[in-house]
Amino acid sequence: MLWKIRTELADRPGALAELAARCGADDINILSLEVFTAETGAVDELVVSTGVGWTADDLTALAAEAGCVRTTVRPCQADVLSDAPTRYLRAVLRLIDDPVSVDDELGNLQGFDEYTPAEWARADVLVEIAGRLAERFETPAGPRPGAGVPDLRPATVEDADAVVAMHDRCSYESRTRRYHVPMPKLTARTARHLSAPAGGVSVVACVDDAVIGMATAAPWEEMGSTTMEIAVLVEDGWQGQGLGLRLLRQVVGEARALGADRVVCMVQPENHAMLRTLERLRMRSRVIRDGDSLMVSVALSDRSLSHAVDRPPVQYRQTRATPSHRSEPPRSAGQPAREHALAALSALQPISDRAGAADRDGADRGGRP
Repeated sequence: MLWKIRTELADRPGALAELAARCGADDINILSLEVFTAETGAVDELVVSTGVGWTADDLTALAAEAGCVRTTVRPCQADVLSDAPTRYLRAVLRLIDDPVSVDDELGNLQGFDEYTPAEWARADVLVEIAGRLAERFETPAGPRPGAGVPDLRPATVEDADAVVAMHDRCSYESRTRRYHVPMPKLTARTARHLSAPAGGVSVVACVDDAVIGMATAAPWEEMGSTTMEIAVLVEDGWQGQGLGLRLLRQVVGEARALGADRVVCMVQPENHAMLRTLERLRMRSRVIRDGDSLMVSVALSDRSLSHAVDRPPVQYRQTRATPSHRSEPPRSAGQPAREHALAALSALQPISDRAGAADRDGADRGGRP
């Protein structure tokens, strides 16, 4: 049987030889080896062949006996024995026919949930290739304002194709503000995940069978079990019609119904439209600086008002539900998030049950659960 093993070797000369000797003693044949450099040291990925009866737990224990740590073991097929460049080139060939399958290709190529820096770089290039290929396909026009009255309803996985189509119709700027990184193409798998996030909810705005806007609320466990992250994307032609505010209000209500007592939205400082939309919720909120973004924390209950605004360092883009292949340096331990003083724009001030007439919400494009 073939197994793929990813493990961190002890940082000393001869560590790999010790692991190889331990495998040899148990008649385990090492068929391939790839070494990655990571912040914590060397990460080795091996493909081994074992006899009948070996399990993933057995191989994990064997690696531990050889001084290895953080070991992950998975069964695999013979195709992993091709060298890495060949496997990636074959993936590119498949993307030429189906660029939206990039998520599936990455899952097959990487095989493990956590990427090393080298794998992040490879994934970046593959996503860029898929995006450029996808842009060659003609994107059909969607409904325009006046074509109908948008209907808001909870999303399901059956909406994934329509969500992909809406994403294709959105501008580069809208997509970047929604995801905080360039997102040239939304894959079907990611669209299904966004349409029905685990433990969360999404709301879509539809005109006939077309989705023209979407708001998502997904749990952010690092912030506490009752905190959800929210985000909104509205198709460019429908921005400035108040649709983003309607989506935001409904998804916040759905999050509260699921037990959330606080929602958080990560917004780029220059995304004034989304910040104004959040202000028009007329709910108690606070705005703090978090790296290059603003964290808008909205209280859904009196209990959540007492929650500390600061949080432990979180590698945001590597832990949230929306795929991204770039890491962002976390805040150093003990370094507090700073309250953001924004005298030039009232929407960026901490809000405390403000009331007033709401005007047009502009382009609602922020956050990225």
